[in-house]
Amino acid sequence: MTPMLDEVWDVLVERAVAQGHGALLFGAGRVLRRAWTAPGIEASALMAVLPAEGAAAWAPCVPVAQPRGFDRLHLRAADSKSGEALFVALLARPDSAELGDELRLLAHLWAAAHSAELVAEQQGALLQEQSAIVEHITDGLLVVDRELIVKHMNAAAGRILSLHPRESIGKPFGSLLDFAPIIQPLLETGEGYIDRELIIDSPQRHLHLVDTAVPIKNAAGQVVSIVNSFREIQRARRMADRIAGNHARYSFDDVVGTAPPLVAAVEAARKAARGFANVLLIGQSGVGKEVFAQAIHNASARAPGPFIAINCAALPRDLIESELFGYAPGSFTGATREGRPGKFEAASSGTIFLDEISELPIDVQAKLLRVLQEREVVRVGDTRSIPIDVRVISASNRDLQAMIERREFREDLYYRCHVIGIELPSLRERPEDVPVLVHHFLRKYAQLLRKNVFRVSPALMQRLVAHPWPGNVRELENTVERLVNMTDAETACVDDLPAWFSGGPKPDAAPPPPVRPASEVRTLEEVEKEAIANALRACGFNVTETARRLGIAKPTLYAKIRGYGLRLQRGGRGAFDAEEARPAGH
Repeated sequence: MTPMLDEVWDVLVERAVAQGHGALLFGAGRVLRRAWTAPGIEASALMAVLPAEGAAAWAPCVPVAQPRGFDRLHLRAADSKSGEALFVALLARPDSAELGDELRLLAHLWAAAHSAELVAEQQGALLQEQSAIVEHITDGLLVVDRELIVKHMNAAAGRILSLHPRESIGKPFGSLLDFAPIIQPLLETGEGYIDRELIIDSPQRHLHLVDTAVPIKNAAGQVVSIVNSFREIQRARRMADRIAGNHARYSFDDVVGTAPPLVAAVEAARKAARGFANVLLIGQSGVGKEVFAQAIHNASARAPGPFIAINCAALPRDLIESELFGYAPGSFTGATREGRPGKFEAASSGTIFLDEISELPIDVQAKLLRVLQEREVVRVGDTRSIPIDVRVISASNRDLQAMIERREFREDLYYRCHVIGIELPSLRERPEDVPVLVHHFLRKYAQLLRKNVFRVSPALMQRLVAHPWPGNVRELENTVERLVNMTDAETACVDDLPAWFSGGPKPDAAPPPPVRPASEVRTLEEVEKEAIANALRACGFNVTETARRLGIAKPTLYAKIRGYGLRLQRGGRGAFDAEEARPAGH
């Protein structure tokens, strides 16, 4: 448009000069002429746009009378080379009746051209700004027309799809990536979608995306293009993990205690955190297996990734597979139309903690074994394999080897999970840590409950140290929390303990056994020896299971067996001479 207007401008200027209207607007080139005719220009600004070598010649710039019909100042300057006086009229009122037809048309053209230039400049600036925004957003943006020809692809889309944006423009998208089956239905239905999970296999890589598609329609309601915005699912999951709290809170600094068995367990866990091998944590309920699992995760290179904790015993039998491995759309009654990823996918690039892994059914154990071996999952009702990058930390409070012997746990899965095994000591195996733990939890709950409970009495501490703590650290924490709640003094005492803890009956406890005559009272050693012998027989002579049920470590049990003269037989694993194990007089 501008070249055409320039030609018309030149013709009309000649006509205007010929008619003597004193509106000479040429002689200095079109670039300078446009600068002269900018709205609201002043004499000083006019001088500023002159070439440096001609500035002196144009210096005599004197205002002259302003004729009717003009809203801007007339300027007159002398060209020293030709001596000719040149007049410049800055027009602003093309509707004035005082102007001639040619000059009025000239003014209209000038106003239209100038407005067009301003609009073009504004649109250019807006497009440049929008382009910068699109190129700097972190989501991929892809635009295709009705023929699925790529019209636009931002840098993020090129990075995610492993394509070069400039080279992809104008090409059929189906020749670049197998995306057409997903986009084609949108052209027919005209309905888009929001946050749909997409799995696409490209020659360059396996793509797992969260995609939103918006059809763009013309005035007739026809789809003319489709805008796709997408991001890698791992990035979406990291955001969801931050919101849902799927992260590890504990570190090794949160493991309280200095007893040698605990220190050894922490040292083994620190070494395990340096690598990527699967870890099996073994210990009674309440010893802090999840604290150790979170600490291993936070001390590893996977700390930025998610930490997903699953209690296998709490999963409903018919939903275990779909919870762990996910499910395809419509794979069973109640399944969502979009399907859903499982916990293993959610934990990709991070750690999954399988607590009470011993409670998984045998058939699920077989599928879990395949996931650990192949590093990929197949959702329920689907045939596609989805690669995963997950570290597995398992935990159990049962003797898995005994379960293997009873065919309740797969031996091959045990060895997959037990690359690094760490046994966590029970609280009764480290009584020296009880005072440290008591003061730790005392400070925690005094601050949480805003109570001034600063210490426990010596008698209460003695009682707490002597308690067997079958529930381990969890039971101790609950006891201290109750003490802080119940006491009104700065020092908690024995009276603040529940009656059953002080020696009275526990709630719902069975009635006490009848009191034996003094002549029949046995020593503690005799009672313990009989208890060990009975436990061994009840456990089928399996030392590992016996130690678990008695709540002591295997080395401790072996030491007691030797101390009481209970000789183990050579005939079988964990077997012993039942007659020698039977206490005297029985």
